[in-house]
Amino acid sequence: MSVLWATCRVMPLLLLVWAAAGCRLVPRNGPSTEQLADARRLSNLGLSASDSGDLLRAEGLLEQAVERCPTDIDARKHYAQVLWDRGEKMAAVNQIGEALALSPGDIDLCIDGGRMYLELGLLDDAERLADEAVRTVPRSSAAWHLRGQVALARGRPIDALADLQHSLAFEPDNREVLLDTAEVYRQLDRPKRALATLAILEETYGPNQVPANVLALEGLAQESLGRQSDAAASYRAAVAKGDAPPQAAARLAALEEATATETLRR
Repeated sequence: MSVLWATCRVMPLLLLVWAAAGCRLVPRNGPSTEQLADARRLSNLGLSASDSGDLLRAEGLLEQAVERCPTDIDARKHYAQVLWDRGEKMAAVNQIGEALALSPGDIDLCIDGGRMYLELGLLDDAERLADEAVRTVPRSSAAWHLRGQVALARGRPIDALADLQHSLAFEPDNREVLLDTAEVYRQLDRPKRALATLAILEETYGPNQVPANVLALEGLAQESLGRQSDAAASYRAAVAKGDAPPQAAARLAALEEATATETLRR
């Protein structure tokens, strides 16, 4: 009985000490409720500023959010995107890296970071994150797309095609994946498959809404098949959009010159 009595007296004291220690450890081991609330408020203000086009203000607000709560992954992710949009590329990548350190294997962070690395030409890092994304969520269309883009950037179109086909298996109407797939077919000298893929892509747009880069790629595929007239029409439609790749205008000029020369010979 004396042992039981002693235990009953000691346990409440131990619980009191544990609770007090826990409260003191909050600032050292994690954000307080107030810090987290402040960070979320600042993040929301930053996102609103970003949506309205005020990227400078958005950057300042999101920087404050990260400072207020360094473990808030969403704040770092949004901060990274605004930094990227403002042209501060390496700072953006650093923020994504910090976020990934807090949440390893996060599929969205892997894909966002991988795309940034890819655009910067840091292909080893982009491939590492793409592989991690595919391992983490093997049914993610975006993960396979990123891996295909990295393979294409490395000059491995066959590997890229396999990854892009995986991506399309999960999201058949994804415009970006269809466009990249058509480009891979063009590089593999399979213009008929490129045109078939572009036809699927163009069906996702309304009348007269097909972008210039799609029309330009269509022209290249038609030209590879010897369809000079069709190619010229595609290039002409692309140039008329006003934002066509420079290659479209150059190829159109070359085809028109060849047609004029052939007409004179006749």
